[in-house]
Amino acid sequence: MLKFLKRQKQDTWIVTTLRISIRFIILGFVLAFGFVSIMASNMGPAYLPDVCNGCLDLWIRVTLLGLGLLVWVMTLVWSIWLILRHIYRCIRRNQ
Repeated sequence: MLKFLKRQKQDTWIVTTLRISIRFIILGFVLAFGFVSIMASNMGPAYLPDVCNGCLDLWIRVTLLGLGLLVWVMTLVWSIWLILRHIYRCIRRNQ
C-alpha cells in the first residue's frame, strides 16, 4: 500500500524530503490519536452508569488509557527504529 515510502537507489533529495515529511505527518496523527485516547480516559462522568451500577466504567477508562500509552510507546519505538536504520545506511554507504 505504501510502496512509495520505500527508498530507491535513484531517489533525489526532493523525493527523500517528501518521504520524511510524510513520515512526520503520520507520526503527528498517531501521537494525536494517542493523546485523544489518554484524555478520553479521564473525561466526564461514568460511561455506562445504568449497567452494573457503573462497574464497567473502570475497564473502559483503563482500556483507553492503556491504548493511548501503548500507541505512544510504539510510536517512540518506531521513530527510534527509523532513525537507527537511517544512520546504519549512511554508515554502510560511506564505507
